[in-house]
Amino acid sequence: MVNEGCLILALVSGCSDNATEQNQQTATSKSGNIPPNSSEKFVLYAGSEMSGLEPMIKKWADKKGYLIQIHYKGSIDMMRMMKDGAGTVADAFWPAHTIWFILGDTRHAVKNKRSIMVSPIVAGLKTSVVKKLGWDKQSPNMAAFLTAAQKNKFKYGKTSSTQSNSGALFHLAAWWAFAGKPDSWTMDLVKDPQIQARVKEMESTVAATSGSSGWLKSKIVNGADKLDGMINYEAMISEANIGWNTIDKSTGKNVHHPGLLEKDQEPLHVVYLSDATMMADHPLGYVDKGNGQKEKIFNALQNYLLSPDAQKKMISKGRRNKLLAMDPSLADKKAFNPEYGFDVEKVIAPIQPPREEVLTAILDLYQEAVRKPSATFWVIDDSGSMYNNNGKTAVQQAMSTLLTPEKAREYKLQPTPRDIHVVIPFSDTPGSPIRAQGNDPAILLTLMDKINRMHLGSGTDMYAGVVAALTYIKQHQEDIKGHFPAIAVLSDGQSKGSINDVRQAVKRLGLEDIPIFTLSFGAEADERQLKELAASFGGRYFSGHHRVADAFRKMKGYN
Repeated sequence: MVNEGCLILALVSGCSDNATEQNQQTATSKSGNIPPNSSEKFVLYAGSEMSGLEPMIKKWADKKGYLIQIHYKGSIDMMRMMKDGAGTVADAFWPAHTIWFILGDTRHAVKNKRSIMVSPIVAGLKTSVVKKLGWDKQSPNMAAFLTAAQKNKFKYGKTSSTQSNSGALFHLAAWWAFAGKPDSWTMDLVKDPQIQARVKEMESTVAATSGSSGWLKSKIVNGADKLDGMINYEAMISEANIGWNTIDKSTGKNVHHPGLLEKDQEPLHVVYLSDATMMADHPLGYVDKGNGQKEKIFNALQNYLLSPDAQKKMISKGRRNKLLAMDPSLADKKAFNPEYGFDVEKVIAPIQPPREEVLTAILDLYQEAVRKPSATFWVIDDSGSMYNNNGKTAVQQAMSTLLTPEKAREYKLQPTPRDIHVVIPFSDTPGSPIRAQGNDPAILLTLMDKINRMHLGSGTDMYAGVVAALTYIKQHQEDIKGHFPAIAVLSDGQSKGSINDVRQAVKRLGLEDIPIFTLSFGAEADERQLKELAASFGGRYFSGHHRVADAFRKMKGYN
């Protein structure tokens, strides 16, 4: 057993605002001599919204000489990891809400769970929009918010209700409000067709979706002209306005991300829905594996985060320290600027979450019937190299996660009856599109069989494949109305051609709002090209270097 004082720091950024968690590297402080692969490293999994707190944790851990790795995961992933009990790779979990412990910690391996800070789920809309609607003077209820969204008074983004906690909590708040604020959650509320219809109306107004609260915040800041706001944690609204710091995963150094105010962009104004607010309580819990040294590290970390000094720092980053109204003398005027609607004295009575049976039913119903359907255009590399490096097998395994009903349900990726899948294979030229719609197992099985039988061979030109997808979208625009459209590029190697071909096609076809996501296969993939393609067209790059199926699931969570 290594002494606590001998441990060194390693903070690893994950999949929130950085490119991916699959290529994580360990940043080591100068204060110790234990190698990064020390068995005494402390592994913490946290929600993406925690990335803005990473620098303060790094500074504290560096002084203590702790080896800590932080990986960012979505709620569903953490919930699934908890089911492994003490066998999980995590030493601690820091989800956004206690419900994920309730659903995931079935073996009761997680102990010492304590709320570190709280943040309500709110709407953050451009100040001009809020003032025009009069919501700067009086908070709307959920019905009024829905009506305004239906009338196109604003365009907003929201995270997936089955992949991200902020999306799940807002979805529950809408369900509760449209149910008439009942005294308790029952299965009758889940089965009520009128409530389902109202919640479905709400979901249909979402203009952009995401699998991560932190990434959605970045999308708003970096594309302020695309959306008028988002549903997210109050803390994410604050960070979007004033900026935030993270740790660069390769260098271990602080990186500042300028907010809307620093970019001279219109800031977001907080809108507290008067009849429907869920509160994230951000509990931190320890996975008991019988390792006394790691338990000491956990207790030290938890005690630090609950200390007055750390709480003050978190308040300066837009987090609250109390469930209801907060002491105004503690509020940081920059983070909780009343000019932009932040109200620390507001008494927020949070909605109690439903019991496990009801919650699971609501989330399954969201995924299978209530959510806005997706139209995904799979641009799949089927060049010769894919048959030499197991890339073809990896594609088959990844796609089977989505197209096999029992696997899709396990990961909350079930398609709706209206979901559209179009596969466009490519080598040096695009192949013929393969289309399927719906969630009928027979249709999905047929699509999977066609993917298995694809065989083009030859060279690689993913840009031509993307242009073919864009052309197909333009030709079938009527079919995808009311859907979330997205292009997903799955490729293993360097591509000939040019990204300018895609830029020209986007401009010519008028499809600037179609996001392009990219996923790499194997060590031969040219990450530079894939990252550039995703960043240039409002998407995100995912590395499948180690775990293709996991990267694929994360990518699908954004559509």
